[in-house]
Amino acid sequence: MDIESLKQRVLSGGEIDREEALALYRQADLDALCAAADAIRRHFTGNRLDTCSIINARSGICSEDCAWCAQSVSYTTGVAQYDIIDEQDALQAALGNERYGVHRFSMVTASRAFPRSRVEKACEIYRKIHSQGSGRLSLCASMGLLDLPRMKMLRQAGVTHYHINLETSRRFFPSLVKKHTYDDKLRTMHYARQAGLKICSGGIIGMGETVEDRIDLALELRKQGVKSIPLNILSPIKGTPLENAAPLSGEDVLRTIAVWRFIHPEAFMRFAGGRLRVADIVRRAFSSGMNALMVGDMLTTAGPKIEGDLQMIREMGFEPNREE
Repeated sequence: MDIESLKQRVLSGGEIDREEALALYRQADLDALCAAADAIRRHFTGNRLDTCSIINARSGICSEDCAWCAQSVSYTTGVAQYDIIDEQDALQAALGNERYGVHRFSMVTASRAFPRSRVEKACEIYRKIHSQGSGRLSLCASMGLLDLPRMKMLRQAGVTHYHINLETSRRFFPSLVKKHTYDDKLRTMHYARQAGLKICSGGIIGMGETVEDRIDLALELRKQGVKSIPLNILSPIKGTPLENAAPLSGEDVLRTIAVWRFIHPEAFMRFAGGRLRVADIVRRAFSSGMNALMVGDMLTTAGPKIEGDLQMIREMGFEPNREE
């Protein structure tokens, strides 16, 4: 496996294909692979690092059956249940993150598709965040399989990015989710783009997928032109079908990150949920291709403290991303 020639191809604007990506994952020396991915990251995005935070805006009453999710009504997990977040709680979280210098803030809802009346309420909150803040905080949304009119409502309220994870490969997806399809997600992406929203989409690893599934997900995201890619590591939740999923090794995570950087040289690859499960390799991830970070708590699991994350970013020589 000639890592150097593949790196030079990517640096010159070329692409690697599926078989080359699989060979990199399986055959490349880990240190050499991570170093090459880091060189690609530095070439295309420099030392810019993008940060975001999320808040659970509708919890525990989702009709869908995603096998990893604590918020599905199909499973008994003990997660909190509420229809929509209190406005003041959302404002406090958003403006607090803005004061820390976090770049983006998203409200995330547990729902197949957030109802129109609730989207209207969310839009009121987004407008207040914008009017009460400094204007530096970019607003994002993750509200399920919305139609075009609701996407337009979000855009008119100042939202710039819509998050809709593909989660895994098209092949593996039906073994994890029965109540909606891969094509439902791709259609949602299309509506978001039609409304003028940029796409944030990635997935979860550690759900029993193969290396091929991880590569195929990355290739589908490339096909869709996604430039903000969250990578989550499964945090098994008691009561869900994946509660006994085996943990990933740090090397497995690093190889995934590095090969995805070869596939997505210009993207902001975002370390999202599950970082605490591989705490020993987090810093190395940012010298292996990662260049974005979800800070604070996740939807139903705790995350590292924001202060610690921001200190780590500074110590590693990264600078805040200020580009949309």
